[in-house]
Amino acid sequence: MRERAVRPGATFAAAAATFALLAGVASAAPRSKAFVPTTNTILQAMAGALGGGARIAKIDTIYFEWHVLGVQISNGSQQVVGGLQTHQRAREWFTTAGDYRMEAVTAAMQGAPVLRVFLPGTIHESLSIVVTDSGRYVRASHGTKCSSASGGLCVEPTEIDLDTAASHVRTSARIEVSEQGYGGAFGESDTCAGIASIVPIGKGNAPAVFSVTPSRPGRCTVTFSSSSPQGWLLEGDQGWPSGNSTGALQGPDLSREISYVYWMTFSYLHVGALPGRIRYVPVRGAGDYKLKMQPQGGKPIVAFINTKTFLPDKIQIGSDPYKMIVVPSAWKATDGVLFPTKIRTQLFDAEMQMKYSLVKVQLNKKFNPSLFTQPVPSL
Repeated sequence: MRERAVRPGATFAAAAATFALLAGVASAAPRSKAFVPTTNTILQAMAGALGGGARIAKIDTIYFEWHVLGVQISNGSQQVVGGLQTHQRAREWFTTAGDYRMEAVTAAMQGAPVLRVFLPGTIHESLSIVVTDSGRYVRASHGTKCSSASGGLCVEPTEIDLDTAASHVRTSARIEVSEQGYGGAFGESDTCAGIASIVPIGKGNAPAVFSVTPSRPGRCTVTFSSSSPQGWLLEGDQGWPSGNSTGALQGPDLSREISYVYWMTFSYLHVGALPGRIRYVPVRGAGDYKLKMQPQGGKPIVAFINTKTFLPDKIQIGSDPYKMIVVPSAWKATDGVLFPTKIRTQLFDAEMQMKYSLVKVQLNKKFNPSLFTQPVPSL
């Protein structure tokens, strides 16, 4: 088994994320009889079926319009207990940098989101530093300052006071920076040149500690940042007036969104997309190649790739009890890239099945950046 990491450069939450469609590849890439399946050879064949990695790399944005054709609900024994025929319309926007927005065009089904926004945003938090030469030390505040954005970047203390003249006071201080669920490095910028030096103790990865050493009297600001995914959600069928139905995407909901965007933007096929790890798992006698994908910060994805066409026969996102199975079919090309015009999804061990029809695809359409800004609920 071989594993490949896709480095960054440039998902499914509950029923809403099931509405979107999975991007695929074109015809099978030419193979020799000596084809040896590994992580890299399978991915190269998939990219080759698209027309090469260069074509994939040119995809910056993706736009979809689709219809929800129906919903069927079964009990544990798979006996149908209810269903709904609908022609709800919806649309989605993607960028390869990870921005994602989904919204309904017509009235949504009960419990389905009208608006859903995900983007790999940056969270900032700042604190002030005061350096004096009065010979007196004023004790720093020990409060914790946390961002209100999803992820909660926390900095402690909220203010630091140091004195360069008094020998009996501390000549340095510590700043502790943390963020729940974040394991990357924190960015640090400041206006403290000549006033104080701020140096990370270690690599600066979460949770992190930075030391502060005074140089001369003055006041400055230190700002920390993290590249954490963020998301917002609006539930209901009345548009955008109700603030009570608005909330941040966090935890499992956010991680499913990350996985969905990872798959939809071909991040598994080219460098410069959302980061993740991919591993080919040989299965004796299987009719598909099995790829296990782990998007950074997302839910695991298992893709079953047809050994002849290199189209995905089935996609599994997440695991029990919230596992989702997606079965694409009726592939058609847009700008040389195949997309499934029919989708069937299964939720909760197939107790809920949903069918969709893709009606429009546009690649590299220019989007207004305001599509991906944080929505502000009305009062």
